[in-house]
Amino acid sequence: MPDRNHRVVLCRAIEGVPQPEDFRMTEAAVPEPAAGEFLVRHRYISLDPYQRPAIAGRYDGAPLGAGDMPPAETVGEVIRSRHAGFREGDWVRHIGGWQEYSVCDGERTFVVDARRAPLSAYLGVLGMPGLTAWASAVKLADVQAGQTALVSAAAGPVGATFGQIAIQRGARVVGIAGSEEKCRLVTEEFGFSACVNYKRPTYLQDLQRAVGEGADCYHDNVGGQMLVDALGVLKPYGTVVLCGLITQYNTPDAERQFSFNLGLPIMKRAVMKGLVVYDFEPQRQQFFDELAPLVAAGRIRFREDRVTGIERTGEHFARLMRGENVGKALVVLGED
Repeated sequence: MPDRNHRVVLCRAIEGVPQPEDFRMTEAAVPEPAAGEFLVRHRYISLDPYQRPAIAGRYDGAPLGAGDMPPAETVGEVIRSRHAGFREGDWVRHIGGWQEYSVCDGERTFVVDARRAPLSAYLGVLGMPGLTAWASAVKLADVQAGQTALVSAAAGPVGATFGQIAIQRGARVVGIAGSEEKCRLVTEEFGFSACVNYKRPTYLQDLQRAVGEGADCYHDNVGGQMLVDALGVLKPYGTVVLCGLITQYNTPDAERQFSFNLGLPIMKRAVMKGLVVYDFEPQRQQFFDELAPLVAAGRIRFREDRVTGIERTGEHFARLMRGENVGKALVVLGED
């Protein structure tokens, strides 16, 4: 068994948009599992926008600084076990962090099956992003046949999955993305009826034209002005699911101010629901049982944005936080 574990940690506390030089690789001995624990060799590391506010300490923990390793979901193989519930050779998803190996006690750890889906899919369309999209489309927005659904960050793993679930439920779906390339992916591969590039000078006119008589629901990954724009094309009594705040993730706390006129959602009689994905963990099996067959049949598709090698984790995360990724951001370790 290898005796060195490579990890990616912060060089300093991060301000603004992360840069590759904000991270460095270190190495230490491969940890040894104690009684009731097991050792996992990671194959995939998931990079997600939520990791930026986690680094800033906006969740449960303190802000991360020099020498700290960001959290991340991983998929890997159990290579040594002293835990009765996990065997050597099992493939698991858990919070393993930006490193090649981790020791786990079994909490928030799930055995995954490569026969039902590619292992990497358990970090994307069949993982936390997919569960987020399913909870939004099925449980909160309750998308129905004949409706029009609008979704921001439509080329990302959450937005793309939300849109395809809505399509499977009989809705017409309009996406919002940040480039012509992403809009083509959204319409040609994911099957959306239309996709609007918010960087075009005619964005607002394009949005109104694409939505037509109005959106019945809006899945918001972005917040800020894009939320205001979406409310402008929402039908009266429409539903907004508040899922993400990409516009604020790179902004220091002291500068995170946005004037939001509550008159607009009042006049729309809008129903606005906040989404915290962990609320739906008890329904993860239902989500998986519904989506896994659709993924296997090619009725729900996904795109991955990969790099290979632990040393590239920091640069790939910086790229994600600049919005340059196309699909689910993953770091691949070892042979894929």
